[in-house]
Amino acid sequence: MSDRLSQELKDRASEQGIHLKEVTGSGSLIQRIFEVANREHASLIVAHLNREKRKSFRGSIATNLIKNTAFPLLIIYGNGGGGGFRTKGLFNSVILATDWSDAARRAWLYIIGIKEIVGVLDLVYVLHERPTVREIRQLKERVEEIRKICLEEKMDTESHIYAGKTPEEIILASKDYNATMIVMGYKSKSAFKAIFSGSSCYEVTEKSSVPVLIIP
Repeated sequence: MSDRLSQELKDRASEQGIHLKEVTGSGSLIQRIFEVANREHASLIVAHLNREKRKSFRGSIATNLIKNTAFPLLIIYGNGGGGGFRTKGLFNSVILATDWSDAARRAWLYIIGIKEIVGVLDLVYVLHERPTVREIRQLKERVEEIRKICLEEKMDTESHIYAGKTPEEIILASKDYNATMIVMGYKSKSAFKAIFSGSSCYEVTEKSSVPVLIIP
């Protein structure tokens, strides 16, 4: 990263209430990032990456960061990705993907914890199978419960239900609502499962045109 680009990123992050500290170290990139994060007691890791056109067997930098992080992780792509970070407030319009898992709940609580800097919050749940009328009614009630809690926290919140493949629908929602960021919870899986079954977090991060915040 050039000095000019590094300073530009710091300035833009500072405008969003994120104060970056640039540090150096030795060893592999992934190892170095986590060693520094632990040493500095970081509250957030920000990874500004070039969108990788080729994937090795070991996966992309973003995938390996997601798979191994114990810290909230914000991934911003350069060279065409992450444009929303440069043109709008990072937290102006947030898509929060939920599936009722513990990981999704952690992401939701994280956003509530920083509600003062969040503009509009759109809750998105993606259906995988055709539900019954009763299941749809229950789902709507459940999503609305979360929305009401967010409204009680003085957050401008709307809820939406999509149907299809999770990564594709989350990215579609981010376009539908002009999102400036996508937030997802993540629970690590075994290396075998991660390599051969994939993960919605990985795919959303690799394909999203806006920054993605992963909460482990």
